Amino acid sequence: MFDELFAGRVRWDLVRPFPRPSEPERAAGDAAVAAVTALLHARVDPEETDRTGRLPAGLQEALAKAGLLRLMIDPALGGLGLSWANAARVVEAAARWSAPVAFTLAITNGFGSGSYLQVLPPGPLRDLIADRVAAGIVSGGADAEPLGTANRRRATTAVPVEDGAAYLLTGEKVFIGNAPVADLMDVSATVEGTDEVRLFFVDLDAPGVEVVARHEFMGLRGAEIGALRLTGVRVPADRLLPESADGWRMRPGETDPGALAALAMSARNLVVGPTALGIARSCLVWTRDFVGRRAIDGRGLGEYDQIQRLVGATAADVFTIESLLAWSLLGGDRADTRPDLTAVKNLASRLCWRTVDRTVSLLGAEGYETARSKAGRGAVPLPVERAFRDARALRVAGGVDFLLDLWSARSARRPAPPHPPAAPPRDPALTPRNGDHLAFVAAQAHWLADLGGDQHTLATAGAIAAELLSMTVVLARSADLPATADLADVSCAASRHRLAELRSRLGEPGRAATSRTTLHTDRFDHLTRT
Repeated sequence: MFDELFAGRVRWDLVRPFPRPSEPERAAGDAAVAAVTALLHARVDPEETDRTGRLPAGLQEALAKAGLLRLMIDPALGGLGLSWANAARVVEAAARWSAPVAFTLAITNGFGSGSYLQVLPPGPLRDLIADRVAAGIVSGGADAEPLGTANRRRATTAVPVEDGAAYLLTGEKVFIGNAPVADLMDVSATVEGTDEVRLFFVDLDAPGVEVVARHEFMGLRGAEIGALRLTGVRVPADRLLPESADGWRMRPGETDPGALAALAMSARNLVVGPTALGIARSCLVWTRDFVGRRAIDGRGLGEYDQIQRLVGATAADVFTIESLLAWSLLGGDRADTRPDLTAVKNLASRLCWRTVDRTVSLLGAEGYETARSKAGRGAVPLPVERAFRDARALRVAGGVDFLLDLWSARSARRPAPPHPPAAPPRDPALTPRNGDHLAFVAAQAHWLADLGGDQHTLATAGAIAAELLSMTVVLARSADLPATADLADVSCAASRHRLAELRSRLGEPGRAATSRTTLHTDRFDHLTRT
């Protein structure tokens, strides 16, 4: 759908009816969500984890025993055999309790060694990974380096030895998920004498491998993220991934995605999207709790127009993230959603950030105060401040947002002959206001198809296309769920105001926001209620 927008088309036929999971799939997801929720509530104190910066002892073993580190792995190997969509539901449920645990789950299931079983051909490497996964390993991927991940080459080198029977790996890796606790990890390295970047599977207890640091961030305290140093680490040649890693994690979407690139895009989305949804959904719960117990001069906070607008905006953001994740994870049987994944990652992280920032503002000093401080004085210990710190990481994880805008635009934009604007799609299931939003998307897509220019223009175009994708997906889902029409209207109105600002960066008039995006109080008052 994302690349169709760059071609000037709104393929309404691809998103309607909106994709839904089957009942058996939903039931399997429900069971996994219940399992992770019960386990985390029993074993993880989120405030203690934030205070100490450490996950509780034995948690990794408990997660492995429950199959939660093998969400999408065949049950024959001890996995739960879930779909990507259900794996995302599990990560979201974890994020509502503890974002650091959600990161651990997403990294292991998305970037861990077991994920390669989906693309590896039969052979020694597949057998090795299958055996290790069945044994319950913790794993991840080591790609980022001190010089940054946007470089095509890797400073880490792989030198062939023993007539090509093995390689010696030397280099440093930073910001590596699960590095302090992993058993096996794929490591990217440039093969000596070539420009080719390949992936090598390395035991972290092998001679020459050292965990040199455990990173500490402003948020995600407790997440197992660290730095590795490799010094002449011998890796047998049969632990070399057959497919080149060139153009994979470094510049997502810049080339036509093959199996390996598509896997990385899905993994990145698994780390960021569900965590963003979990945090945003928690913000909505905390907002309604606060509004329900506060009053100004004897008048309930929820009775004020501006408060209703703030709560409505948060409810719409949650609906938007939820819709985008559902499309990217369930729409693959009718469209190539791989180009959409990077845009969805960016949209989800930015919407989550706006939601948590809005929540801090609404709660005022109580929003900025730590949960520990609130508990100490007997106030409701809503962990908004912790969520604020955690949410900021999502715009960094898997690539910073402004670069992803640029890369996704480069990937989706294709030279095309001049074409007349297509008739805007119409759908009687949409309200008049939402029908107007859909017609607006069609007009903007036609304009987008003719846009070209330098890096700034392309990055802005990527952000514009992402907002148009968001509007399309939200409207399609709302058409199937009439009760969500107001949420879709609020979401699209917000997108149109952001589009006006984006177009102004290009010297375009701010035509995206019109008087028809003005919303009345009666569209918000019911959204303040739980």
